Amino acid sequence: MSVINQMLKDLEQRTPEQGALPAVVPVNNKPSTLKIVSISLVVLLSLNALGFYIWDLQKRADSNELKAKEHEVQTIASKPKQQTTQEIKVTEVNQQVPAQQLVTKVDNTAKNLTEQLATKQLETSTSQLSVEPVAQESENSPQPRQDVAKAIVKAPKPTGEIAQSTVKDLDNVEPVAAEIAKPSKMTVSRRQLTTKELVAQKLARAEKAVNTNQITKAEKLFEEVLILEPSHQQARKKLAALWFGRKSYQQAVNLLSQGIALDKQDSELRMLKARIQMKQGQPKGAYNTLKALPELAQQDYQVMLANVAQQVEAYDSAIKAYQVLINMQPYSGKWHLGLAIVYDKNSEFTLAQAEYALALSKNDLSNASAEFATQRMQALGE
Repeated sequence: MSVINQMLKDLEQRTPEQGALPAVVPVNNKPSTLKIVSISLVVLLSLNALGFYIWDLQKRADSNELKAKEHEVQTIASKPKQQTTQEIKVTEVNQQVPAQQLVTKVDNTAKNLTEQLATKQLETSTSQLSVEPVAQESENSPQPRQDVAKAIVKAPKPTGEIAQSTVKDLDNVEPVAAEIAKPSKMTVSRRQLTTKELVAQKLARAEKAVNTNQITKAEKLFEEVLILEPSHQQARKKLAALWFGRKSYQQAVNLLSQGIALDKQDSELRMLKARIQMKQGQPKGAYNTLKALPELAQQDYQVMLANVAQQVEAYDSAIKAYQVLINMQPYSGKWHLGLAIVYDKNSEFTLAQAEYALALSKNDLSNASAEFATQRMQALGE
């Protein structure tokens, strides 16, 4: 029994070794490394081409936007130069857009440009982030993949340069904007008036004082005008008239005498002085004032000279004055009548009778004057 058991044990030990199938050893069926590298390169090149295409489109868009912004900046820079005279005239006259509103507009434009620049930079950084994972994945790849990744990372640099050029453009705009943004200032400067302007100003104030019956103020202003311009005869006449009105006769005569000394041919000054002298009861002085211009062809002057000359019995001067009047108005009978009266007073009766006849022949005498001339003719004829 023990032998049989021993044989059975031997058979059991041998059976598995002889009848058993060989164990299956797994074989690593590895793909080729070259194929993996090739596929990776194709993928990276595709991504690189796509990134370069996107970058080129973005560069063109940025270029167009920059041109538009530059055009806007040039428009903003040129408008103030063209419209400064019309929009910012403080000194004068029409009120245009306030300086604060202009500053606000420039600030808004600068803010918009700054915001657009920030948006561009954000888009650029986003595009860089979208490419960076490829570079990070390629770090574990062979050396060619790292070179491609570096090229992809370096590609967006022109966008940064464009951004820098945009910043430079904005820097160029800032001085213009600052120049526009300067608030307009009104400067008050004192300018010394010329003598002519000062005289005109004082004359206007003097006339206003006369109209408002401020005689003392008007006299003072006329005196100031004569101090500035002694030859101003109108101011002298008006001041003399004011003094004559308040019966300062001698003061007015002295003032007029000064004016006559400056201009001996001024007939108005002589007439005004003679009138004041007659008012003072000085016919001789009035005659001396008027006789200096015996040939003056001025009706009022010659009539006054003829009357004053008769009062002082200066008949020759009176005759000459009427002859000047007859030469001026030969059709008038009243001048012949006046001449006839002077001849009559000077005992030149023949000449007086002839002048009375001429006066009546003009048919322009009043009834009283015509009757007087007729009576004198009859008296002289007897």
